[in-house]
Amino acid sequence: MRVTDSQFTTMMTRSMMNSNVEINRVAEQIATGNKINSLSDDPSGSMKLLSLDKTISSAEQYSSNISNVQSKYSEYETYLMSVNELALDVHDLLLQANNATVGEESSGGIIAELESLRQQALDTFNKKSDGIYIFSGTDVYSEAIIVDDSTDPVSYSFGGNADHRNTKISEDGSMNSNFTAQETLQGSLDFFTTLDAAIAELKNPTADKNAILGAAIDSTDATQKSVLNTVTILGANYNSLDRMAVNNADAALYAETVKTDINALDYAEASVRLTASMNTLQASQSVFAKVMTSSSLFDLM
Repeated sequence: MRVTDSQFTTMMTRSMMNSNVEINRVAEQIATGNKINSLSDDPSGSMKLLSLDKTISSAEQYSSNISNVQSKYSEYETYLMSVNELALDVHDLLLQANNATVGEESSGGIIAELESLRQQALDTFNKKSDGIYIFSGTDVYSEAIIVDDSTDPVSYSFGGNADHRNTKISEDGSMNSNFTAQETLQGSLDFFTTLDAAIAELKNPTADKNAILGAAIDSTDATQKSVLNTVTILGANYNSLDRMAVNNADAALYAETVKTDINALDYAEASVRLTASMNTLQASQSVFAKVMTSSSLFDLM
C-alpha cells in the first residue's frame, strides 16, 4: 500500500501527540504519587477508588454523628444527675419535716427549700438548648412539663411527646439522640403533685401529715430510681457509641489502606515509562524533521 506524504505526516503527528500525552500522564503520576489521576488512567481502578472514597466519607460522617450524640448525652447526664441530687435533697428535707420535734421556724426554712427544689426540677426538665426543649421528644417547641397554676392545687401535665430523634451512626445502625421527661419520670408526675401536697401540709398541718409526707417521700424515691435508670441507659448507649466509633475508624483506615494499595505509584516503573515515551517522542521528532526537510519520502529510501 502506497503511503503519501500527507498520510505519513498525519501518522507522525499522531505518534508525537500520543507520546506527549503519555509523557504528561506519567509526569502527573510522578508529581502526585498516584497511579490513577483520572478515569481514563484505569476505569476499573477508578471505580474502586470512588467506592472506597464513599466508604471513607460515610465513616467520617458517622464518626461526626457519634461525636454529636455523645455531646448531647453529656448534656443530658449533667441535667439528670442534677435532678437526682435534687431528689436526694427533697427526700432528706421531707424526712426532717416529718420529725415531730421540728419547730415552726425550721419548718418555714424547709418549706422554702422544698419550693426552691421543686422549681429547680421543673426548670431542669424544661431546659432549652439551641432554642429547643431538650426533654420534649420530637415536639421540641413545647415545654416538657406544663404547669397550670390557675387550679387549686396546681396541676401538672406532660407537654411535647415521648418520641426519640434517631441519628445514623453506621451503615445499618442508628441511635436515639434524646431522652424525654415522660420516659425519665416513667409517665408519672407524682413527684410534683405529692411534693406540692407535702408543702401545703407543712404550711397548714393536719392529722394526715405523716401520710402526706410519707407519700411524697415514696414518690421522691421512685423518681430518683427512675432518673438513675435513665442515666444507666444513657451510659450503656454512650459505651455502644464508643465501640461504633472504633468500628468506623477501622473501616476508614482499611479503606485508606486499600486505596493506597490500588493507587500507589511504582516510581521505578513510572520512570522507565517516562524515559521510553521521551525516547519515542525524540525519535518521532527526528524522523519528522527529516521528512519535512526532504522533497519527498522517496528521498529517505
